[in-house]
Amino acid sequence: MKNLIVVIILVATLASCGSYQKALKSEDNLEKVAMIDTLMAKGKYGKSLALFEQIIPVYRGTDSAADMAIKYAKALYEDESYINSAYQYERFITSHPTNPNAQLALFMAAKSHYQMSPVYSKDQTDTNIALTKLQEYINVYPSGDYTDEANVMVEELRDKLDKKAYEIAKQYHHFGNFRGGYISAISAFENFILDHPGSDYQDDAQFYLLDSQFQYGINSFAELVPERLAKAKEYYDIFAKRYPNSEYKEDADEIMEKIEEYNSQNTSK
Repeated sequence: MKNLIVVIILVATLASCGSYQKALKSEDNLEKVAMIDTLMAKGKYGKSLALFEQIIPVYRGTDSAADMAIKYAKALYEDESYINSAYQYERFITSHPTNPNAQLALFMAAKSHYQMSPVYSKDQTDTNIALTKLQEYINVYPSGDYTDEANVMVEELRDKLDKKAYEIAKQYHHFGNFRGGYISAISAFENFILDHPGSDYQDDAQFYLLDSQFQYGINSFAELVPERLAKAKEYYDIFAKRYPNSEYKEDADEIMEKIEEYNSQNTSK
Protein backbone atom coordinates (compact mmCIF):
# COMPACT_ATOMS: atom_id res chain seq x y z
CA MET A 1 0.00 0.00 0.00
CA LYS A 2 2.80 2.38 0.93
CA ASN A 3 4.59 1.61 -2.33
CA LEU A 4 1.41 2.41 -4.26
CA ILE A 5 1.11 5.78 -2.54
CA VAL A 6 4.74 6.59 -3.35
CA VAL A 7 4.16 5.67 -7.00
CA ILE A 8 1.04 7.84 -7.19
CA ILE A 9 2.90 10.82 -5.67
CA LEU A 10 5.81 10.31 -8.03
CA VAL A 11 3.54 10.14 -11.07
CA ALA A 12 1.68 13.27 -9.97
CA THR A 13 4.97 15.12 -9.43
CA LEU A 14 6.29 14.12 -12.83
CA ALA A 15 3.03 15.12 -14.47
CA SER A 16 3.18 18.49 -12.74
CA CYS A 17 6.79 19.06 -13.83
CA GLY A 18 5.85 18.01 -17.33
CA SER A 19 2.99 20.52 -17.46
CA TYR A 20 5.27 23.26 -16.16
CA GLN A 21 7.98 22.54 -18.71
CA LYS A 22 5.36 22.35 -21.44
CA ALA A 23 4.02 25.78 -20.45
CA LEU A 24 7.53 27.23 -20.41
CA LYS A 25 8.17 26.04 -23.96
CA SER A 26 4.69 26.73 -25.27
CA GLU A 27 3.88 29.62 -27.58
CA ASP A 28 0.36 29.68 -26.17
CA ASN A 29 0.24 32.65 -23.78
CA LEU A 30 -3.03 31.50 -22.23
CA GLU A 31 -1.37 28.23 -21.28
CA LYS A 32 1.39 30.15 -19.55
CA VAL A 33 -1.13 32.31 -17.69
CA ALA A 34 -3.09 29.25 -16.61
CA MET A 35 0.10 27.65 -15.28
CA ILE A 36 0.98 30.86 -13.41
CA ASP A 37 -2.43 30.84 -11.74
CA THR A 38 -2.04 27.16 -10.84
CA LEU A 39 1.41 27.69 -9.35
CA MET A 40 0.36 30.75 -7.35
CA ALA A 41 -2.70 28.92 -6.02
CA LYS A 42 -0.32 26.25 -4.72
CA GLY A 43 2.04 28.83 -3.22
CA LYS A 44 4.80 28.05 -5.71
CA TYR A 45 5.60 31.69 -6.37
CA GLY A 46 9.27 31.23 -7.15
CA LYS A 47 8.49 28.70 -9.83
CA SER A 48 6.04 31.09 -11.48
CA LEU A 49 8.63 33.83 -11.99
CA ALA A 50 10.16 32.32 -15.12
CA LEU A 51 6.72 32.28 -16.72
CA PHE A 52 6.05 35.87 -15.64
CA GLU A 53 9.29 36.97 -17.29
CA GLN A 54 8.03 35.47 -20.54
CA ILE A 55 4.50 36.79 -20.32
CA ILE A 56 4.84 40.32 -18.87
CA PRO A 57 6.31 41.86 -22.07
CA VAL A 58 3.56 40.26 -24.13
CA TYR A 59 0.74 41.80 -22.07
CA ARG A 60 2.36 45.23 -21.64
CA GLY A 61 0.07 47.89 -23.09
CA THR A 62 -2.96 45.60 -23.16
CA ASP A 63 -6.10 45.59 -21.03
CA SER A 64 -4.60 42.71 -19.02
CA ALA A 65 -1.33 44.51 -18.27
CA ALA A 66 -2.37 45.79 -14.83
CA ASP A 67 -3.66 42.41 -13.63
CA MET A 68 -0.48 40.67 -14.76
CA ALA A 69 1.74 43.35 -13.22
CA ILE A 70 0.10 43.18 -9.79
CA LYS A 71 0.31 39.36 -9.80
CA TYR A 72 3.97 39.53 -10.80
CA ALA A 73 4.74 41.90 -7.94
CA LYS A 74 2.91 39.58 -5.53
CA ALA A 75 4.89 36.57 -6.75
CA LEU A 76 8.15 38.43 -6.19
CA TYR A 77 7.06 39.51 -2.71
CA GLU A 78 5.96 36.02 -1.68
CA ASP A 79 9.26 34.66 -3.03
CA GLU A 80 10.97 37.13 -0.65
CA SER A 81 12.57 39.01 -3.51
CA TYR A 82 11.71 42.24 -1.74
CA ILE A 83 13.91 44.66 -3.66
CA ASN A 84 12.30 43.47 -6.88
CA SER A 85 8.77 43.42 -5.49
CA ALA A 86 9.22 46.99 -4.23
CA TYR A 87 10.32 48.04 -7.71
CA GLN A 88 7.42 46.27 -9.43
CA TYR A 89 4.79 47.66 -7.05
CA GLU A 90 6.18 51.16 -7.48
CA ARG A 91 6.23 50.69 -11.24
CA PHE A 92 2.60 49.57 -11.06
CA ILE A 93 1.63 52.80 -9.28
CA THR A 94 3.37 54.87 -11.93
CA SER A 95 1.87 52.92 -14.83
CA HIS A 96 -1.64 52.41 -13.39
CA PRO A 97 -2.30 55.27 -10.92
CA THR A 98 -6.10 55.02 -11.19
CA ASN A 99 -6.29 51.24 -11.04
CA PRO A 100 -8.34 49.81 -8.13
CA ASN A 101 -5.16 48.02 -6.97
CA ALA A 102 -3.18 51.28 -6.68
CA GLN A 103 -3.76 51.44 -2.92
CA LEU A 104 -2.63 47.85 -2.48
CA ALA A 105 0.43 48.51 -4.62
CA LEU A 106 1.44 51.58 -2.61
CA PHE A 107 1.10 49.65 0.63
CA MET A 108 2.93 46.57 -0.64
CA ALA A 109 5.76 48.68 -2.02
CA ALA A 110 6.18 50.11 1.47
CA LYS A 111 5.87 46.66 3.04
CA SER A 112 8.55 45.34 0.70
CA HIS A 113 10.91 48.02 2.01
CA TYR A 114 9.82 47.16 5.56
CA GLN A 115 10.88 43.56 4.96
CA MET A 116 14.36 44.78 3.97
CA SER A 117 14.87 46.60 7.26
CA PRO A 118 17.76 44.85 9.09
CA VAL A 119 18.37 44.27 12.79
CA TYR A 120 19.00 47.48 14.74
CA SER A 121 22.76 46.91 14.99
CA LYS A 122 23.22 47.24 11.22
CA ASP A 123 22.99 50.24 8.91
CA GLN A 124 19.43 51.59 8.99
CA THR A 125 19.18 53.11 5.51
CA ASP A 126 16.51 50.60 4.50
CA THR A 127 14.61 51.28 7.72
CA ASN A 128 14.46 54.99 6.95
CA ILE A 129 13.31 54.30 3.39
CA ALA A 130 10.59 51.98 4.71
CA LEU A 131 9.40 54.63 7.17
CA THR A 132 9.17 57.19 4.39
CA LYS A 133 7.20 54.81 2.16
CA LEU A 134 4.84 53.75 4.94
CA GLN A 135 4.21 57.35 5.93
CA GLU A 136 3.47 58.13 2.29
CA TYR A 137 0.81 55.42 2.25
CA ILE A 138 -0.70 56.67 5.52
CA ASN A 139 -0.78 60.24 4.20
CA VAL A 140 -2.44 59.24 0.93
CA TYR A 141 -4.86 56.77 2.54
CA PRO A 142 -5.42 57.93 6.15
CA SER A 143 -8.45 55.63 6.40
CA GLY A 144 -7.16 53.03 3.98
CA ASP A 145 -7.58 49.28 4.08
CA TYR A 146 -4.04 48.80 5.34
CA THR A 147 -3.54 51.92 7.49
CA ASP A 148 -3.73 50.06 10.80
CA GLU A 149 -1.09 47.56 9.67
CA ALA A 150 1.06 50.39 8.31
CA ASN A 151 0.90 52.20 11.65
CA VAL A 152 2.02 49.06 13.47
CA MET A 153 5.01 48.74 11.14
CA VAL A 154 5.88 52.41 11.55
CA GLU A 155 5.90 51.97 15.31
CA GLU A 156 8.12 48.91 15.05
CA LEU A 157 10.60 50.65 12.77
CA ARG A 158 10.73 53.74 14.98
CA ASP A 159 11.43 51.52 17.96
CA LYS A 160 14.29 49.98 16.00
CA LEU A 161 15.78 53.41 15.26
CA ASP A 162 15.31 54.36 18.91
CA LYS A 163 17.20 51.28 20.02
CA LYS A 164 19.97 51.95 17.49
CA ALA A 165 20.49 55.51 18.74
CA TYR A 166 20.23 54.50 22.38
CA GLU A 167 22.74 51.65 22.05
CA ILE A 168 25.24 53.95 20.33
CA ALA A 169 24.98 56.38 23.24
CA LYS A 170 25.23 53.51 25.71
CA GLN A 171 28.40 52.30 23.98
CA TYR A 172 30.02 55.71 24.51
CA HIS A 173 29.06 55.48 28.18
CA HIS A 174 30.68 52.06 28.32
CA PHE A 175 33.98 53.55 27.10
CA GLY A 176 34.07 55.74 30.21
CA ASN A 177 36.98 58.19 30.20
CA PHE A 178 38.69 56.20 27.44
CA ARG A 179 38.72 58.24 24.22
CA GLY A 180 36.36 60.81 25.70
CA GLY A 181 33.61 58.28 26.15
CA TYR A 182 31.65 60.23 28.76
CA ILE A 183 31.80 63.45 26.74
CA SER A 184 30.46 61.64 23.67
CA ALA A 185 27.85 59.87 25.79
CA ILE A 186 26.57 63.17 27.21
CA SER A 187 26.13 64.60 23.72
CA ALA A 188 24.58 61.40 22.38
CA PHE A 189 22.09 61.04 25.25
CA GLU A 190 21.13 64.72 25.04
CA ASN A 191 20.44 64.32 21.32
CA PHE A 192 18.56 61.08 21.91
CA ILE A 193 16.25 62.71 24.45
CA LEU A 194 15.47 65.53 22.03
CA ASP A 195 15.18 63.44 18.87
CA HIS A 196 13.22 60.49 20.29
CA PRO A 197 10.63 62.06 22.62
CA GLY A 198 8.23 59.12 22.58
CA SER A 199 10.81 56.38 22.97
CA ASP A 200 10.59 53.65 25.58
CA TYR A 201 14.27 54.37 26.27
CA GLN A 202 13.70 57.92 27.52
CA ASP A 203 13.93 56.79 31.15
CA ASP A 204 17.16 54.91 30.51
CA ALA A 205 18.68 57.74 28.48
CA GLN A 206 17.91 60.33 31.14
CA PHE A 207 19.58 58.22 33.82
CA TYR A 208 22.69 57.47 31.78
CA LEU A 209 22.95 61.14 30.86
CA LEU A 210 23.05 61.89 34.58
CA ASP A 211 25.58 59.15 35.24
CA SER A 212 27.78 60.19 32.31
CA GLN A 213 27.82 63.81 33.48
CA PHE A 214 28.59 62.76 37.05
CA GLN A 215 31.44 60.45 36.03
CA TYR A 216 32.79 63.10 33.69
CA GLY A 217 32.65 65.72 36.41
CA ILE A 218 34.02 63.77 39.36
CA ASN A 219 37.00 62.61 37.30
CA SER A 220 37.85 66.10 36.04
CA PHE A 221 40.63 68.42 37.19
CA ALA A 222 39.77 69.76 40.64
CA GLU A 223 38.94 73.28 39.46
CA LEU A 224 36.43 71.90 36.92
CA VAL A 225 34.61 69.48 39.20
CA PRO A 226 32.12 71.91 40.87
CA GLU A 227 30.76 73.28 37.61
CA ARG A 228 30.42 69.83 36.05
CA LEU A 229 28.76 68.33 39.11
CA ALA A 230 26.35 71.27 39.16
CA LYS A 231 25.33 70.22 35.66
CA ALA A 232 24.94 66.65 36.88
CA LYS A 233 22.62 67.93 39.63
CA GLU A 234 20.50 69.64 36.96
CA TYR A 235 20.18 66.31 35.17
CA TYR A 236 19.26 64.60 38.43
CA ASP A 237 16.50 67.13 39.12
CA ILE A 238 15.04 66.54 35.64
CA PHE A 239 15.27 62.78 36.05
CA ALA A 240 13.68 62.79 39.53
CA LYS A 241 10.81 64.97 38.35
CA ARG A 242 10.07 63.02 35.18
CA TYR A 243 10.63 59.50 36.45
CA PRO A 244 9.87 59.31 40.20
CA ASN A 245 9.16 55.57 39.95
CA SER A 246 12.03 54.65 37.66
CA GLU A 247 13.95 51.41 38.10
CA TYR A 248 17.05 53.63 38.24
CA LYS A 249 15.75 55.76 41.11
CA GLU A 250 18.02 54.24 43.78
CA ASP A 251 21.08 54.55 41.55
CA ALA A 252 20.19 58.14 40.71
CA ASP A 253 19.66 58.98 44.39
CA GLU A 254 23.05 57.46 45.18
CA ILE A 255 24.70 59.69 42.57
CA MET A 256 22.95 62.70 44.08
CA GLU A 257 24.20 61.76 47.54
CA LYS A 258 27.77 61.65 46.19
CA ILE A 259 27.32 65.09 44.65
CA GLU A 260 26.01 66.48 47.93
CA GLU A 261 28.83 64.79 49.82
CA TYR A 262 31.41 66.36 47.50
CA ASN A 263 29.81 69.79 47.85
CA SER A 264 29.67 69.45 51.62
CA GLN A 265 33.30 68.43 51.94
CA ASN A 266 34.59 71.11 49.60
CA THR A 267 32.36 73.95 50.79
CA SER A 268 33.58 73.55 54.37
CA LYS A 269 37.22 73.98 53.35
